[in-house]
Amino acid sequence: MAVVLRSLSDFKRFLRKPGATIQIVHNTLIERQPHQFREAYRRKGLYEPRTVRAMSKKAAVFDVKGHDETVWLYWDKGTRKWRFHGDTVAVPLNAAMGAPDEVVYRCSLPDEAPQPVPPAPRESLFDDEREDDRDD
Repeated sequence: MAVVLRSLSDFKRFLRKPGATIQIVHNTLIERQPHQFREAYRRKGLYEPRTVRAMSKKAAVFDVKGHDETVWLYWDKGTRKWRFHGDTVAVPLNAAMGAPDEVVYRCSLPDEAPQPVPPAPRESLFDDEREDDRDD
Protein backbone atom coordinates (compact mmCIF):
# COMPACT_ATOMS: atom_id res chain seq x y z
CA MET A 1 0.00 0.00 0.00
CA ALA A 2 1.40 3.39 -0.98
CA VAL A 3 1.63 6.11 1.64
CA VAL A 4 -0.42 9.20 0.80
CA LEU A 5 -0.35 12.07 3.27
CA ARG A 6 -2.53 15.16 3.03
CA SER A 7 -2.62 16.42 6.61
CA LEU A 8 -1.17 16.10 10.09
CA SER A 9 -3.98 13.67 10.92
CA ASP A 10 -2.91 11.43 8.01
CA PHE A 11 0.70 11.64 9.20
CA LYS A 12 -0.22 10.63 12.77
CA ARG A 13 -2.38 7.79 11.47
CA PHE A 14 0.56 6.63 9.33
CA LEU A 15 2.93 6.71 12.34
CA ARG A 16 0.59 4.43 14.32
CA LYS A 17 0.92 1.66 11.69
CA PRO A 18 3.31 -1.18 12.58
CA GLY A 19 6.75 -0.60 11.04
CA ALA A 20 6.06 2.99 9.96
CA THR A 21 9.38 4.53 8.91
CA ILE A 22 10.48 8.07 8.09
CA GLN A 23 13.78 9.06 6.49
CA ILE A 24 15.29 12.48 5.83
CA VAL A 25 15.69 13.14 2.12
CA HIS A 26 16.43 16.86 2.32
CA ASN A 27 17.69 19.07 5.16
CA THR A 28 18.56 22.60 4.06
CA LEU A 29 20.16 23.53 7.39
CA ILE A 30 22.69 20.69 7.20
CA GLU A 31 23.26 21.09 3.47
CA ARG A 32 24.51 24.67 4.04
CA GLN A 33 27.11 23.55 6.61
CA PRO A 34 30.80 22.83 5.90
CA HIS A 35 31.69 19.38 4.54
CA GLN A 36 33.05 18.09 7.89
CA PHE A 37 29.80 18.97 9.66
CA ARG A 38 27.70 17.26 6.96
CA GLU A 39 29.82 14.12 7.21
CA ALA A 40 29.55 14.06 11.03
CA TYR A 41 25.77 14.37 10.71
CA ARG A 42 25.75 11.45 8.27
CA ARG A 43 28.05 9.33 10.52
CA LYS A 44 25.70 9.84 13.47
CA GLY A 45 23.08 8.12 11.34
CA LEU A 46 20.74 11.05 11.10
CA TYR A 47 19.92 10.25 7.46
CA GLU A 48 19.18 6.62 8.35
CA PRO A 49 15.59 5.35 8.49
CA ARG A 50 13.71 6.02 11.71
CA THR A 51 11.00 3.80 13.17
CA VAL A 52 8.46 4.86 15.76
CA ARG A 53 9.25 3.86 19.34
CA ALA A 54 6.46 5.80 21.04
CA MET A 55 3.89 8.53 20.37
CA SER A 56 2.07 11.10 22.43
CA LYS A 57 -0.47 13.79 21.52
CA LYS A 58 2.32 16.24 20.70
CA ALA A 59 5.33 14.20 19.56
CA ALA A 60 6.82 10.94 18.36
CA VAL A 61 10.05 9.27 19.46
CA PHE A 62 11.99 7.39 16.80
CA ASP A 63 14.74 4.79 16.90
CA VAL A 64 17.49 5.39 14.33
CA LYS A 65 18.40 2.27 12.33
CA GLY A 66 21.85 0.96 13.27
CA HIS A 67 22.42 3.49 16.08
CA ASP A 68 21.60 3.82 19.76
CA GLU A 69 20.14 7.27 19.11
CA THR A 70 16.55 8.33 19.60
CA VAL A 71 15.12 11.34 17.79
CA TRP A 72 12.03 13.33 18.69
CA LEU A 73 9.65 15.02 16.27
CA TYR A 74 7.25 17.54 17.85
CA TRP A 75 4.05 18.79 16.26
CA ASP A 76 2.48 20.72 19.09
CA LYS A 77 2.99 24.18 17.53
CA GLY A 78 3.58 25.56 14.10
CA THR A 79 2.26 22.62 12.11
CA ARG A 80 0.14 24.92 9.96
CA LYS A 81 3.18 25.45 7.75
CA TRP A 82 3.98 21.74 7.38
CA ARG A 83 3.51 20.55 3.80
CA PHE A 84 2.23 17.09 2.90
CA HIS A 85 2.60 15.66 -0.57
CA GLY A 86 2.29 11.99 -1.44
CA ASP A 87 4.73 10.13 0.81
CA THR A 88 6.66 13.21 1.97
CA VAL A 89 6.32 15.67 4.84
CA ALA A 90 8.18 19.01 4.74
CA VAL A 91 8.76 20.49 8.19
CA PRO A 92 9.99 24.10 8.35
CA LEU A 93 12.69 24.83 10.91
CA ASN A 94 11.86 28.06 12.70
CA ALA A 95 15.00 30.00 13.51
CA ALA A 96 15.10 33.52 14.83
CA MET A 97 17.79 34.52 12.36
CA GLY A 98 19.07 33.36 9.01
CA ALA A 99 17.53 31.73 6.00
CA PRO A 100 14.35 29.69 6.39
CA ASP A 101 15.21 26.01 6.53
CA GLU A 102 13.24 22.79 6.28
CA VAL A 103 13.58 19.06 6.71
CA VAL A 104 11.79 16.78 4.23
CA TYR A 105 10.96 13.25 5.37
CA ARG A 106 9.93 10.35 3.13
CA CYS A 107 7.45 8.01 4.79
CA SER A 108 7.24 4.28 4.09
CA LEU A 109 5.78 1.07 5.45
CA PRO A 110 7.61 -2.27 5.75
CA ASP A 111 6.34 -3.52 2.39
CA GLU A 112 7.94 -0.44 0.77
CA ALA A 113 11.68 -0.38 1.38
CA PRO A 114 12.92 3.18 2.07
CA GLN A 115 14.95 4.64 -0.76
CA PRO A 116 18.62 5.23 0.01
CA VAL A 117 19.50 8.87 0.47
CA PRO A 118 21.85 9.98 -2.29
CA PRO A 119 25.23 11.26 -1.12
CA ALA A 120 25.58 15.01 -0.87
CA PRO A 121 27.08 16.57 -4.00
CA ARG A 122 30.80 17.10 -3.68
CA GLU A 123 32.33 20.41 -4.53
CA SER A 124 35.20 20.19 -6.94
CA LEU A 125 38.32 22.19 -6.27
CA PHE A 126 38.78 22.54 -10.00
CA ASP A 127 35.40 23.92 -11.08
CA ASP A 128 36.99 27.17 -12.20
CA GLU A 129 39.69 25.44 -14.25
CA ARG A 130 39.17 25.98 -17.95
CA GLU A 131 39.46 23.17 -20.53
CA ASP A 132 42.31 24.86 -22.40
CA ASP A 133 44.43 25.29 -19.24
CA ARG A 134 44.61 21.56 -18.43
CA ASP A 135 47.76 19.53 -19.04
CA ASP A 136 47.22 16.37 -21.08
